[in-house]
Amino acid sequence: MKKYAGIILLILSVQFLQAQEQLTLDQQAAIYYAKYDYARAASLYERIAAKKKDKTKTLVLERLADSYRRINEYAAAADWYAKLLARSDASPDARLYYGDMLKSLGKYAEAKAAYSQYASSDRVKNRIEGCDAAQQWIQSPTPVSIRNVERLNTAGADWGATHYPGGIVFVSDSLYRKQLDNGSRFNRNLYGRTRTDYQNLYIGDTASYGSVYIEDFSPTFNHSRYHVGPATFDKDFHTAYVTMTDFDRRIPAVKENKVKYGYRRLELFSSQKEANGKWGDLTAFPYNKPDEYSVGHAALSSDGNTLYFASDMPGGQGSTDIWYSEKQGDGKWGAPVNCGPSINTAEEEEFPTIAPDGSLYFSSKGWVGMGGFDIFHTTGSKTQWSAPENLRYPTNSSGDDFYFVASAAGDTYFASNRPGGKGSDDIYAITTPEIYTLTNIPPGLVIPFIGTVCPPLADACIYIYNKQRQVGWCFIGQPGREINLTLEKDTDYEIRIHRGNRVDTIELNTRGMKDGEVLRKEICPGK
Repeated sequence: MKKYAGIILLILSVQFLQAQEQLTLDQQAAIYYAKYDYARAASLYERIAAKKKDKTKTLVLERLADSYRRINEYAAAADWYAKLLARSDASPDARLYYGDMLKSLGKYAEAKAAYSQYASSDRVKNRIEGCDAAQQWIQSPTPVSIRNVERLNTAGADWGATHYPGGIVFVSDSLYRKQLDNGSRFNRNLYGRTRTDYQNLYIGDTASYGSVYIEDFSPTFNHSRYHVGPATFDKDFHTAYVTMTDFDRRIPAVKENKVKYGYRRLELFSSQKEANGKWGDLTAFPYNKPDEYSVGHAALSSDGNTLYFASDMPGGQGSTDIWYSEKQGDGKWGAPVNCGPSINTAEEEEFPTIAPDGSLYFSSKGWVGMGGFDIFHTTGSKTQWSAPENLRYPTNSSGDDFYFVASAAGDTYFASNRPGGKGSDDIYAITTPEIYTLTNIPPGLVIPFIGTVCPPLADACIYIYNKQRQVGWCFIGQPGREINLTLEKDTDYEIRIHRGNRVDTIELNTRGMKDGEVLRKEICPGK
């Protein structure tokens, strides 16, 4: 699954390390690649590709591009896919992945051109539509404010922010934090796929001033040598549901050059808070089956009776789907049920979260999006859902955007690896601008504006954007037919009317208007 790919490599023999000097560079690279150690595989394949005689090797180019793609090094992956596609024997999927990398870099015209040359039109249909939609959404952003939660973010991966009494519980792979928790000396057990530290759960007090106070969330969960998180809680914060990498040795063993390696998948566990405030022993979700598939990323309905989660178990719509389990009369969880094609596609759907109003947020690579994982919103329950709505720009970006945790009061959080962050994944906060009118403008420099709306827009968000100031104001449409605003003189404006998945844009300006003159305009979306 996405954040850890649901796979952890186990090296059960030291023979490989002892024999490295006897292995060729090609053999070493092949072993690292086969055991999903993509960071080291890429480094070795770079050295191999630098040799003149190996520049034409398709396999080397293919594995180089694929290694960088799997660790989200989009630019490097795109460069190597371009070199690979110059060869006549490149695989058809190389062009698909090349388009994906270009899209994740925000190069939508080039990505669209790459997709258009791919043989399977069904597989690229939504990808191509996403290229067109992304450019439109960037030109007409939704009226929200996005900020990097710098006090929680590090140079590593920080994500999975969840509201908790006294702070925010989140996931981090920060080595510095683990040194604080465990002492300056400890065994660095690195995640082979990316050569970064394993992830754990932390709690941070974002309301404090000065240096943010961050500590280990609970040794009940963070005792594992492998990935831990994210976590979700029931409404009373008495039960926690946590994703953890399987720490039993269930290994479909494979041997290559005397190295045995295999998979570790994700599992769900729950814990009850005890009277002393500490978290009790872990209870495994009864449908964990790490020898066959992953289960993780839990989300709980407000009544606590439906548990949603992501899994690649058999019987789904595609790669990874959203599933649910219902609590039975005896308190046990029922057999998992797929949420169905209303939200699941042939690609990846992960990171479900339930909002205070009971609606569902999730991330998908299958629906029309801007690149990588996009965040979507839908209403309903179990197998009945409304058409997923893309949250658009600036909530979504060309990169991976995921784990959207809505809040009835306070900040809403999500994670993203978009450009400009502090690390590989950062936590962002999202707020909707306050409703207010333009003030502190000297008399005589304003123009009254009366917009007649047809039909009345009781369900619309109306966003007024001042192009010179590069600021905007938004309000929810009222049942009446008129918008009364005060605009600045000699200024260009854009009015955007957001209704569900539809955005209508109207341009206007106050240039050349005289003092006291009233600007009137009929606003008829869709005409």
